[in-house]
Amino acid sequence: MSFSAKKKILIVDDEKPIRTVLIRFLEKAGYQCEEADSTAAAKELLAQEHFDLLISDLMMPGESGLDLIKHAKENYPKTGRIMATAMGSQEVAREIMDVGVYGYIVKPISRDIVLITVENALRHLALDLDMQACIAEMEEKISYRTRKLDAIMNNLNIGIIMVDSDMKILEMNRKMEEWYSSGTEANGKYCFQVLVSSERVKVCDHCPMTTSFKEAITCDVQRQLNTTRGTRDFRIVTSPIYNEDGEVTAAVGLYEDVTERLMIERDLHQAQKLEAVGQLAAGIAHEINTPIQYVGDNLSFLKDSFSDINSVLGSFAKVWQQVKAQEQVSEELQDQLQTDIEDADLEYLTEEVPLTINQSLDGVRRVDKIVKAMKDFSHPGEEDKTPTDLNKVIETALTVCRNEWKYVAEVETSFDPELPAVPCFPGDISQVFLNLIVNAAHAIGEVTDNGNNGMGKISISTQVNDKNATVLITDTGGGIPEDIQNRVFNPFFTTKERGKGTGQGLAIAHRVVVNKHEGNLSFDTKKDDGTTFTISLPLK
Repeated sequence: MSFSAKKKILIVDDEKPIRTVLIRFLEKAGYQCEEADSTAAAKELLAQEHFDLLISDLMMPGESGLDLIKHAKENYPKTGRIMATAMGSQEVAREIMDVGVYGYIVKPISRDIVLITVENALRHLALDLDMQACIAEMEEKISYRTRKLDAIMNNLNIGIIMVDSDMKILEMNRKMEEWYSSGTEANGKYCFQVLVSSERVKVCDHCPMTTSFKEAITCDVQRQLNTTRGTRDFRIVTSPIYNEDGEVTAAVGLYEDVTERLMIERDLHQAQKLEAVGQLAAGIAHEINTPIQYVGDNLSFLKDSFSDINSVLGSFAKVWQQVKAQEQVSEELQDQLQTDIEDADLEYLTEEVPLTINQSLDGVRRVDKIVKAMKDFSHPGEEDKTPTDLNKVIETALTVCRNEWKYVAEVETSFDPELPAVPCFPGDISQVFLNLIVNAAHAIGEVTDNGNNGMGKISISTQVNDKNATVLITDTGGGIPEDIQNRVFNPFFTTKERGKGTGQGLAIAHRVVVNKHEGNLSFDTKKDDGTTFTISLPLK
């Protein structure tokens, strides 16, 4: 099915070449296109005429693409929304989707991705509009029982199940029947016998349906269930259904198969870490280049020195041969030997060659340490939590981002030798430490004019008690202003200049520590006296 016929698209980007490429792709596919170079210009066009779809760049001068998407969502609900961005990480994609778009395009753009994304967005918009129309019609025209039996839900790609207060199945839509069994076989059976196991005799632990019944609230959970297509991951949303007296007599559950989406997120996890490594690539290259350079210089020196030594040894060989043959040494040969010895400066070489070799070995060890740290940092993350040495993880993060802090701060570490292995996702925790250390370096750089007014200090310590492992990262920067302290963990919030920060570092760190590890991330700050971030991770 083609969505291009008579569909009108508004393209918003501050870069003319990007708009030109998008228009060429879309008009060749049969779409009508108009363009705007800013959010303000786009708002004027939206107010003047209807567009089926809006494609907006994320980062633009003035109001951002997020502001435009929110404006369109609120004022033009019949216009689909797509975000274009050069930041292709998992976290950025998730935040964009949460704002309310039907898809996003990662730059540099390609024709196939653009057309597929546009067609999918229009398809989702059509489905969304149909859903809104159906819901409005049901709310206005049909009763509770008619809503319960409405067959239009069978056209959705979401499974729907309705149960009574005893957890017996009243209705299942076609998608649920595909995943489990036919409606005639399932109706009247307990939902846990159909969805989990026919041998089960009681409701599942932590069932969102029972919560919706008992507390009369909507629940949103993620579960892994067995289906006719194998084990699948589902997002389950359950809501209570009331009778005319306001009593909860049934509950409805929406089952969305998110297996493919989770697989994509796992694939993007490695890309996210590699993106962070890429942002530090210039500094890492500098760190490797310096020791390699003096290793090369020293080896050249060794080559020249040993050439001189070989010359001396050659003269000694001639002396030896003449002594053996004639039992005497000519004056000419003595002069040559003396000249070679003086030119070679054997006393100097005897002192300097060992030092040079040691220096070369030290340089090689530095390169080896950096490369190993990079390997540890970019290693794919584990699927499950694994016992991890946090002290080693912090040392690796310090090595990887050394070029960010070495010009502005001295680093002082105090690691608890009794710290046990902490169960965590090592790759994610590495990212947290990296973000916090880099932020500390930037904070110090702002108050020291990037080290021109003296060096600051970053202090990192680890502690442990019966329940938690704690990491404290302290800087001597200018502190966090009071008026923004409640926003530092918000996605996209940043006080850094454009091009130096995306506002994702602390948001990602908070999400990883609090949501993924069930830990705690907090900070203590004082104006002109620095900031301490505290990361607490449970030991069990």
